[in-house]
Amino acid sequence: MKNLILIAILFNASIFADYSNHKDSKEVIDELVNEHGFEESYVINVLKQAKKRKTALNSVARPAEKTKTWDDYRAIFLKKKRISDGKKFIQNNITVLERAEKEFGVPKEVITAILGVETDYGNIMGSYRVIDSLTTLGFDDPRRSKFFKSELIQFFILTRENNLDILKVKGSYAGAMGYGQFISSSYRAYAIDFDGDGYVDLFNSLEDAIGSTANYLKRHGWKKEGSIVTRVYPNNVRKFYKPHESLTQFIPLTFTENGEELHFVGDDNFRAIARYNISDVYAMAVYYLSEEFKK
Repeated sequence: MKNLILIAILFNASIFADYSNHKDSKEVIDELVNEHGFEESYVINVLKQAKKRKTALNSVARPAEKTKTWDDYRAIFLKKKRISDGKKFIQNNITVLERAEKEFGVPKEVITAILGVETDYGNIMGSYRVIDSLTTLGFDDPRRSKFFKSELIQFFILTRENNLDILKVKGSYAGAMGYGQFISSSYRAYAIDFDGDGYVDLFNSLEDAIGSTANYLKRHGWKKEGSIVTRVYPNNVRKFYKPHESLTQFIPLTFTENGEELHFVGDDNFRAIARYNISDVYAMAVYYLSEEFKK
C-alpha cells in the first residue's frame, strides 16, 4: 500500500508541477513583467496552473519529420480521402483561396495542401493546452529550452493581444495552433486578419487561416513564377535542370519511393515550404498533395 501511495505522489508531482517555482522561471517572469507590462501575480498564477506533459517531451524528442520515411509520409498524407477532402475544401472556399492566390502569389492548391497536412483541413488542431506544452518544453527540455521559453513569452503576449484565455487555448504537443499550426512567434509575425473583422483568428476563421498561410510562404521567399521541385537524374543535376532567373539556390533531394531511389532539385518555393516545417519529407508531401488537387 505504501508503495502505491509513493507512486501516486511521484506521478502527481511530475504532472502538477508548479512552474512558478521552477529554477528557471524567474527570468521568464521578470521579462514578462519588466519588458511587456504583465502583472507579476497574473504570470505566477498561470505558471502555477500549467501541467507537466511528459508526452510532449517524448514527442518533441522524436518528431515524425525526423523518424518517418518518405514512404511513411506518402502513406499518411496522400490517401484518397485526404485528396478528395482537399478538393472539396477548394470548392467550398474558392473565393477566399483565389483572393489569397492573387494577393500573395501562392497557388490555392499549395495553401490547401499545407492545411491538409497540418490539421486535415482543420479537423485535428491538437488537444494539448498550449500553456502546458510550452511550460513543459521550456523548463524541462534541456535541448531546446531556450527556444520554448521564448515561445512561452510570445504566447503570453499573443493571448493578451487577441483576447484569448491563456489556460484554454489548445494546440499540438509543441505548442502550434489553429488551422495552419502556427507557433506563437509565427502567429504574431505572419498571421493576418484576412476576413476584415479586426481580429487575427486562426482557430475559427478559415479566411484568416488561408491568408496567413499564404502570407507566411510569401514572407519566406515564395516566388509567384517559381517551381517547387523538378525530377532529375543522378550526377547530372545542372545539366538536366535549368533554374528560373529568380532562383537563388536549389536543393538536391533524394527520396526512396517503393524501393526506387528518386532524385529531385528543390526550388526557392520548396525552401519556402520547408521553412513552414523544417523537413524535406514534409515539403515533398505538400508538393505531391497540391499536385493531386490539380488532377
